[in-house]
Amino acid sequence: MTTITPAQLVGPVQLGTADASLYSPLTPVAAQIGRAVFTNTSASATTITAGITSGGALGASTTMISARTIAPGETYVSPELAGAVLPSGSQLHANAGAAASVTFTVSGILFQ
Repeated sequence: MTTITPAQLVGPVQLGTADASLYSPLTPVAAQIGRAVFTNTSASATTITAGITSGGALGASTTMISARTIAPGETYVSPELAGAVLPSGSQLHANAGAAASVTFTVSGILFQ
């Protein structure tokens, strides 16, 4: 029988400028993103990039948000990531155009 548990999957964390794996479900768990929120806490516009891989860095085929600009103080709730399923072994990646400028939070459900 499958157990479904609401969970905070990521954060809140400050994104860096390098592609980073921020969440990976453990075996035999899968996860579904309910809400992914990016908040620009800086005084300057910056960009965000995010996606889901089966391991390794983001590439053209795994990027779901590509260099989207976020204004100073803007909160962006991602429709691109909402509802996405991360099977065991997959990874959620994200980065920002400027270090320590974007706070990232993801909530969803775990399937066990």
